Amino acid sequence: MKKKIFATAIASVASLAMAQTVNTSLWFDGSDQQVATGGDCVYDYTDCPTTTMGYWYDYDDRKNDHGGSYAMYPFDTTGYYGSMIAPEIENLGYVVIQFHLEDPTTTGQTAEYPYNFVGFGFNVVNGAKDPLDLTAAGGICATYTSDINVTLEIAEATSGDASCFVTLKASPTPTTVSSKIADFKQPSWVDAKNKLGSCAEAFAAAQSVKFKLDGGASAADGKLRIFEVGPDGTCKGGKSVAATEPSSFSCKADGDGHAACGDAPISIKAAAAAGSVKATLSGRTLSFNGINDGMFEIVSLQGQVVKSGKVASSISLSSLDAGVYMVRVSGKSVHMSQKILVK
Repeated sequence: MKKKIFATAIASVASLAMAQTVNTSLWFDGSDQQVATGGDCVYDYTDCPTTTMGYWYDYDDRKNDHGGSYAMYPFDTTGYYGSMIAPEIENLGYVVIQFHLEDPTTTGQTAEYPYNFVGFGFNVVNGAKDPLDLTAAGGICATYTSDINVTLEIAEATSGDASCFVTLKASPTPTTVSSKIADFKQPSWVDAKNKLGSCAEAFAAAQSVKFKLDGGASAADGKLRIFEVGPDGTCKGGKSVAATEPSSFSCKADGDGHAACGDAPISIKAAAAAGSVKATLSGRTLSFNGINDGMFEIVSLQGQVVKSGKVASSISLSSLDAGVYMVRVSGKSVHMSQKILVK
């Protein structure tokens, strides 16, 4: 009876994702800051013209576990609408974090078995962690480097902290691995209430894909780079660490998906530029006030320049999809960056 109830629950959760179909081609190759799983749009505050993907974020043991571990990013977010990921894509062509795993016995953690961790991953649909059936992916591949072992996890609503995982061995050079669904296992210590019949159930109701760095209750420091992620067998490899990657990372994550440097996270409404210099959007017509020379760029949330040209009194944005963009102007007398919301 218990197995029957559990199976019904899994079927119910999986049915929520029936409207979405997993993308069976490569999801991430470093050319876009989002991950093309085939799930719905991650930007809940605006309409997306097509079904899209997940968005990279970090997490650690500070918020809920009295830990002291954290992630660091190489670039300030200024000019990237609060994004920690966009400048990595533009400057490096992959995503990277520097991790610090703090000894949990020094931070006041009271768990019977102290632990420490930093994670880096993406939700397969949206910020609400709606599920998506990843069964057709057949498994997961990744091209990565890491200074310690990484657990690649498929998180869903039932298993709690005991997510299905495979271990990616530490590698200082880009390494490509591909694991089938049958290769994923839950940890041996999983409680009965969190135990799945098999990890096929996790793939059928997946909420997130995560790369977790577990310090094993010991202090550790290093870097994790992700060059590719996708369904089993789709990662091509042949990647290398960029010569332009900074040697020191100074942008510290706050443990809640943001970095404590650069721009504030993007807001729904457009923010006015300081003083009399600003861009004004009326419908689909963009006007510049206090600017009479220079060049402009309209930049998408993926960091792509979607429109550019000489500054004029009015510019039509009729060709753009609805969404949030950054307007950048560079001229002899002014340099300006401003967010706009195109409806």
